[in-house]
Amino acid sequence: MTDLEIKSEVQQMYRRIVDAEERLKELREICMHNDTSYGNYQLRVGLMVKAEICEICGELIKIL
Repeated sequence: MTDLEIKSEVQQMYRRIVDAEERLKELREICMHNDTSYGNYQLRVGLMVKAEICEICGELIKIL
């Protein structure tokens, strides 16, 4: 692969990530969060908290 081909594919992958994040946000907005569980949630590297998490979409419902 040439440098140009690599750069083009990298840019395409980043666009896919953005598209996937946008779709995930849409799905989480319409999810009713009817099935939740309690567990550990990583807010950032090294910081775990107890939280209520939707089993359907993975959305953080609330920190306990």
